[in-house]
Amino acid sequence: MRVRPKRSARFLKLQHTIAAVVPVLIVTLSITGFMWAQKEVTVVVDGRTVRVDTQADDVASVLDEAGVSVDHSDVVSPAPDEPLESGDTVVVRHSVPVTVDLGGDKVKVDVVGETVADAIVAAGADPSSATAVTPDLTRPLEAGMTIEAPNMYVRVMQEESTITPHVEEQRDSLLPKGERRVITAGEPGRVLRVYRVLVTNGIEGTPTLSAERVVERPGTTIVAVGTGVKHRSAGSAYRPVKVPKPPTGGRKMRVEATGYSPREPGLDFHTATGARAKRGVIAVDPRVIPLGTRVYIPGYGYAVARDTGGAIKGRRIDLCFDTVAECYRWGRRNVTIIILD
Repeated sequence: MRVRPKRSARFLKLQHTIAAVVPVLIVTLSITGFMWAQKEVTVVVDGRTVRVDTQADDVASVLDEAGVSVDHSDVVSPAPDEPLESGDTVVVRHSVPVTVDLGGDKVKVDVVGETVADAIVAAGADPSSATAVTPDLTRPLEAGMTIEAPNMYVRVMQEESTITPHVEEQRDSLLPKGERRVITAGEPGRVLRVYRVLVTNGIEGTPTLSAERVVERPGTTIVAVGTGVKHRSAGSAYRPVKVPKPPTGGRKMRVEATGYSPREPGLDFHTATGARAKRGVIAVDPRVIPLGTRVYIPGYGYAVARDTGGAIKGRRIDLCFDTVAECYRWGRRNVTIIILD
């Protein structure tokens, strides 16, 4: 008895075709993807040019692939951590370690250059002023060589300088905007600096800082910076207020007078009697000066007792000012007021 296949011959043929094509596609995509990832980079090492095909993502990686070693004294451009693109050029200039003998003072330098003249520059000297240098200034550099410049020597000098105190600013809404007030004055510090001066044929060059040590750390100056708003109103703290002449009659009373302003944080523009707080309103102890009493305060002028306060007890009054700055200027003082009614 003939058994009928579960699937048609056409379907089986299609399966075989797919099975044969898929590996080819995978290989093709792998090769294509590899080609896409390849980058052509030019590497120039001490004047010698090499072209490198790489998949590296940064300069350090392509140098590692090319077998180019570098250290901190070498010059690499672009920097080792820079990303790499196809068509980029990486330049490496290796330093040459030499010793420069400046009149008996031997200085070891890593020179990124080609000739003895470059080494003289690396040591901080001007090769044009070096009249006696061995080997000749045009001699190519060799690792470990010693260069002698007997007409040069290094003079070491030190000096002590003052360090300005650090300034720390603190915002203060009670100060008018733009005003500054020193809260704490910091003490200056001291620093000791050591300089090397190259002397060529008896002529001193520009001092070069070689060491620095803080002898005494500076203090901190704390400055309050005003952020309050200047209000232009009648009796403003920023315009002189003309105080009227005192009355001829009335009853005198010695009191302690302080100032307040509704613009201070936590205060509002309304008084205990419901009147608006402004210049000419004072806070009193009603047991001593009844509310509604008219008074005259030297240096302030005429006022009416329309407010009270928890701290206003006995012979003490609080004068209302339009600005916080006026409160500061008034401060706290003892005055003889005149009670008019």
